[in-house]
Amino acid sequence: MIKKDVDEKIARVSDILEQIENLNRLLDFQKANEADASSIRQYAYMRDTFVQELSALLKSFRLELQTPGVAA
Repeated sequence: MIKKDVDEKIARVSDILEQIENLNRLLDFQKANEADASSIRQYAYMRDTFVQELSALLKSFRLELQTPGVAA
């Protein structure tokens, strides 16, 4: 039971990282092509939501996610 829970968490971490990578690409593309601010905010919001979920999952492994540029 515990192993299954850990395996599910690991799978979700991997999925979230893939989602964040895709959103990073979309954000870069939108910014490079001077997309409207609304689109950029939408992708950034989605990315931030995934980052929050990832942070919560990492805490269950006794790890803490630090955002770049933020002092610990």
